[in-house]
Amino acid sequence: MLKFNFNNKTFFFLIFMLGIFLRCLYFNNLDSWFDEWNMLYTVDPNIDNKKTWERFYGDRGAGGFLPEYYPPINAFLLKYFLKITNYYAENARIYSLIFGTLSLIASYLLAIKITDKKNAAISIVLIAGNFFLIQQSSEIRPHSLVLFTSIISILFFIKILNNNLKSITLILTYIIISIFLLSSWPFSLTIFFGKCIYILLNFKHFKKKLIKLISIFLFIITFYLIINHEYLIYMVGKKEHYTQLFYGFFYSYHFRSFFGSIAIGAFFLLTFAYHILNYFKKLKKSFLLKYDFLILIIILSTYILTIIYSITRAGVISPKYVIFILPLIIIWIVSNSNNLNKKIKNYYLFFLIFFNYLNLTLNFYNTPIQRPELNKALLAVSSSSVFDILINEDIVVTNAIRTSKKLNENNLKLLNIKEIKESNINIFWFLCLNNPRFAHGNQIRPVEKKCNILENDQNFKEISNIEIKDFILKKYKKIDKIF
Repeated sequence: MLKFNFNNKTFFFLIFMLGIFLRCLYFNNLDSWFDEWNMLYTVDPNIDNKKTWERFYGDRGAGGFLPEYYPPINAFLLKYFLKITNYYAENARIYSLIFGTLSLIASYLLAIKITDKKNAAISIVLIAGNFFLIQQSSEIRPHSLVLFTSIISILFFIKILNNNLKSITLILTYIIISIFLLSSWPFSLTIFFGKCIYILLNFKHFKKKLIKLISIFLFIITFYLIINHEYLIYMVGKKEHYTQLFYGFFYSYHFRSFFGSIAIGAFFLLTFAYHILNYFKKLKKSFLLKYDFLILIIILSTYILTIIYSITRAGVISPKYVIFILPLIIIWIVSNSNNLNKKIKNYYLFFLIFFNYLNLTLNFYNTPIQRPELNKALLAVSSSSVFDILINEDIVVTNAIRTSKKLNENNLKLLNIKEIKESNINIFWFLCLNNPRFAHGNQIRPVEKKCNILENDQNFKEISNIEIKDFILKKYKKIDKIF
């Protein structure tokens, strides 16, 4: 069982290609939900930076207000990426897909620093097929960027320690990556905190390098505070969040989300807990210097600090916020399988892989919060002979529809009610977002008022209706009046 040549380059190539294939497959024809639409509106490459800042801090036009709460650096990076490519929602996903794919390579490079090649290979097999990581690789959010940068930050930290802090190039690279990471995601401070604990617990070993290490850490924190002071002041006043701490968290610790279901999440959580207990039971001073101990400290620090912050300040209990610990958990679990009997270890690793890919197979097209089927609606319109679409949406939803690649590639045209009435268009589609499931679940609710603008208008007659989840899609024609 599991008798593969783990030194074979072809094997690694195939695993990486599998990871890329799964991410691209999930990416294909993926729709968005509102927070992604909001992000798209913020990063419009056709506006100046002043306007981007205004949108970042909540300006939604006509009295609308909806701020972003992630740091602005990702918004500007995505804005300029879309300026180089095209302002399509699909291209914004490609941006995330790039970093999600690079994270596979970074995870392997980290794994071989922590464990042997066989365990590193098994870790990448699990990471490549982890459904949560596949999902986040296609979201128009900063999580893939944060995941990649977090792993690179840990890698370079290990590199400067291995180099005994002699290489100025390595130290400067680590400092730049760390400042960028913190500027991209403040929750990555938990990684920084874990590194500090690791150094303190190995005080005697790092005694001669302590001043240099402290200087590096202080410079990173100081420079981060200087360049991010405006954003940090903005966030100080935020005492509420969408992800409050709840009792159920202490049963799952994100493992349900990380591994796709209650049963499979419980299996990985119990596995992780067993290895932790076994690890500390056998803990010796020599273990403290090992890099698997560094990984464990970062994982535990992340859990402890997010719980403390959620209790004392604002709830931040979301698996997306700490996505960077997921590959660390996988690498650490697999690394500690070396403590098992060889025969048991092979069966154990087989079941880890089996359950991981079982979850992937069962849930690949199934997510708890369903996305509005915009692509399906636009495909239905493009398949007809009528390409004019009436919409009556707010500026964010209108922009989301306008930036769809399907809309642009099929030459579909968006119009408002005034344009329809004043034009010579006789037949058109009416597309309206109605009680989306991401906001109301599967509740049966009355049709939204904005979707009823033609119901009592004697100038138009409905001639067909296509059922699309979360949307109303109807075809209308003008009624000729005889005076």
